[in-house]
Amino acid sequence: MCPGMCPGMTLGAMPRGAGCRWRLSYGLSLRTRDPRLAVPSLRQGHSVAFAAAFPPSAAWVRRDSGGARGYGNAQGTGATLEQDFSADTVVSAAPVRGVGRGGGAGTGGSVPRGGSAAGPAAAGPPRRVLSGRAGGVLCRTLGVPTSRPVLSYPILSHPILSCPVRPAHAMGSTPPVFIGAEEVEKHLHRASLLLPALEAALANFSEGAAGGVVQPVRTVLPVPRHGGYLGVMPAYSAADDALTTKLVTFYEHLKDSSVPSHQATVLLFDPSNGTLKAVMDGSVITAKRTAAVSAIATKLLMPPFAEVLCILGAGVQAYSHYDIFTELFTFKEVRIWNRTKERAEQFASAARGPVRVCASAQEAVTGADVIVTVTMATAPILFGDWVKPGAHINAVGASRPDWRELDDELMKNSVLFVDSRDAALTESGDVILSGAEIFAELGEVLKGTKPALPEKTTVFKSLGMAVEDTVAAKFVYDAWSAGN
Repeated sequence: MCPGMCPGMTLGAMPRGAGCRWRLSYGLSLRTRDPRLAVPSLRQGHSVAFAAAFPPSAAWVRRDSGGARGYGNAQGTGATLEQDFSADTVVSAAPVRGVGRGGGAGTGGSVPRGGSAAGPAAAGPPRRVLSGRAGGVLCRTLGVPTSRPVLSYPILSHPILSCPVRPAHAMGSTPPVFIGAEEVEKHLHRASLLLPALEAALANFSEGAAGGVVQPVRTVLPVPRHGGYLGVMPAYSAADDALTTKLVTFYEHLKDSSVPSHQATVLLFDPSNGTLKAVMDGSVITAKRTAAVSAIATKLLMPPFAEVLCILGAGVQAYSHYDIFTELFTFKEVRIWNRTKERAEQFASAARGPVRVCASAQEAVTGADVIVTVTMATAPILFGDWVKPGAHINAVGASRPDWRELDDELMKNSVLFVDSRDAALTESGDVILSGAEIFAELGEVLKGTKPALPEKTTVFKSLGMAVEDTVAAKFVYDAWSAGN
């Protein structure tokens, strides 16, 4: 429902963008789901004024086909109208004198069923016709400020529908900006830029209420028909005074699909009044902040003098982890394995340094000091008897309670660190199904309330937290604002 719309009123889709070409056919139909509004219909002399300058994604105008009937649709009004117009032009689609059912060019013409020859809009401001055809007119409404276009509905003789509707930016707020993937990448070209903000956010989260982070466990909606999931991740960080919600989808795609398995959008709000400030691509943010948090865990937990890095998986997260790990740490060898060898070979050819493609996961992890699992596996692919004692594992995949990447032996014989206890005990199949005991949250190690234990075999189970998206989105928005 559009901002300010009367309860129960719904409208169809509007063509994209201000100043675009609109096509109105056989009048305009307004529909309502409110049974109280089943009687009123458009009366002669009533009109609908539509401003052109609405956000491209808004849903305001329904395009009808000939003869379609609905609230406000004058039967038999006939022709269509097409016109390019600017933001200060409005469209009126209504029967006018001489254009009704059976009406001609004179002042007569009948009125649609249920209507009358006069109504509330008849006494409204005069309208100057710019151009048009029978059945609709293109007009400019006098008295409507051109800088703040108004969408009004003086159409139906029903008090509930006799209300002005204004887009949010016409009521004093600024419309949200959209920051696409390229722009996000521009301002977040290195994941390491997020390290200070993420370390602070993780520590604040683990401090509980005193840390000022408000964040529920992610809500996940299954889409069983298509093998997908929709996750909703809201968070507020008092230290950053930042409020966001991330919407993320993850799907089990075929191996040759060009659509990413994970897609995300982040909404950034003004926490003081709830105004939506920005809509930004969340896929880049997700890739960068996840890799940065894994790097934080690795800095704290990896064995001294680590020499071999192993990555299992060759998707987006593999690239982002490789980038920050090779930026921050020095490894003598980097190995990769993927179920589809061609993907692993593509990864190796794109890497800025030598990467060894392994034929099996066991070959890749044998003797590795740091292991990163970034797969869509639903059953274990990494086993405890393969892993070098004292190695550190960042387990990033398997974000559902019945999915696994690590086997029971590895989970139970390692010291387990997580980003969030609540999330791990709700979402992580590796934790839930193995029964492994959580030793600490990463934020507790950062605060110094729990030791890191780098001399032991350690697992960091990463599920990703909304507050990580919050501080990352604020970083991007602040950088974007500084440049604009």
